[in-house]
Amino acid sequence: MKKEINNKKEKKNPDFLKQEAKRKSQLFNRFMLFRYSLSVFFFANLYWFIVQIFQPSFYLLIPILLLISIILATAEQFKLYSSTVPVLKKTELALKLQAIINVTVILLVLLNQTSILFPTFTNRTAAKALVIGLQVLGLSLVSLNLKRAEQVKHNVDKHYLRFQTIEKYL
Repeated sequence: MKKEINNKKEKKNPDFLKQEAKRKSQLFNRFMLFRYSLSVFFFANLYWFIVQIFQPSFYLLIPILLLISIILATAEQFKLYSSTVPVLKKTELALKLQAIINVTVILLVLLNQTSILFPTFTNRTAAKALVIGLQVLGLSLVSLNLKRAEQVKHNVDKHYLRFQTIEKYL
């Protein structure tokens, strides 16, 4: 009984709470690349959705699908703050879906669908090069994120290794 009371006092101790908050924050930093990348993809797809509204086509469904998957992945990221086990299923799904769409957009641009996919662009070479360049940049970011997700899953990422070193001294 006495041990239980001491344990409760220890948990309410401000120093303990501060240490616990630092610990959670350091672990949560493992997911910073995902959070920033998802926000970049969110706003890029939101812009694409808004542009598509002015000339609706079947392609309007693509940014909607991507936005939904990114919102679900972002919600998963917020859950990770209080979790010690990294679960990145929705994040990986959103990133893989983004990669598939990026490759599909590249193919469609090569098939002269640029002005339908992006009504603000024409089917000219410069516009195609810009769109393809942005898609390749997006693919690179997705690739980096998927590599980091694998590292996080296996606890071999730099942030986790740094966290383990710090944890030894706390």
